[in-house]
Amino acid sequence: MEGVVFDIQRFSLHDGPGIRTTVFLAGCNLRCKWCHNPESFTIQPVLRHYPMKCIGCAKCMEVCPNHCHISVNGMHLIRREDCTACGRCAAECVAGALEMSNQHRKSEDIIKTVLLDRPFYKETGGMTVSGGEPMLQSEFALDLLRLAKQEGITTALDTAGAVHWERCAPTMPYCD
Repeated sequence: MEGVVFDIQRFSLHDGPGIRTTVFLAGCNLRCKWCHNPESFTIQPVLRHYPMKCIGCAKCMEVCPNHCHISVNGMHLIRREDCTACGRCAAECVAGALEMSNQHRKSEDIIKTVLLDRPFYKETGGMTVSGGEPMLQSEFALDLLRLAKQEGITTALDTAGAVHWERCAPTMPYCD
C-alpha cells in the first residue's frame, strides 16, 4: 500500500513511551494555531528550504525550470508563488539545504526503516503514526500499524480524532 509521508523521525522521545520511530503522514483537516507540524497541512509535494545549510553553489538556480531560486544580498530565496515543487532543485542540492517532503511511500519500505531501530525500542519503544491527521489516510495508517504488529513492534497512533469514527475503529486492535 502507498501513502503520503512528510517525515520519518527516528529516535524520537516525544511521540509516545520510550524510543520511537515516528512516521508523519501528510494532510490535515484542522488548522490549529499551536500546530507543531504546519508543514503537514497539505498532501501535495512541498519543497523544504534550510538556509543555514546552503553552500551557495547555485545548482538549484541552474536547474529550476521556473527560475524560483534567487539570490538577494547573498541570501538564497525562493519565489514560492512560481514553485511547482517539481523537486529538480532538491535532487541537485548536495548540501541538503533543499529537500522534498510529502512523498509517496510504500508501507513495506517504511517498515524497513522502522525495523532498523528495533534494537533501541526495548520494552516501551516502538512506532508512532502521526501527522497532520493520520486518519485522513486511514487505510495507509492501518497498513503501517498492522505491519508493525506483525513484526512484534509496539505501536501508537497520534490523532486528533477529527474524522468519522469509521476511519479510526479498524486501527484500534493494532494500537498499544
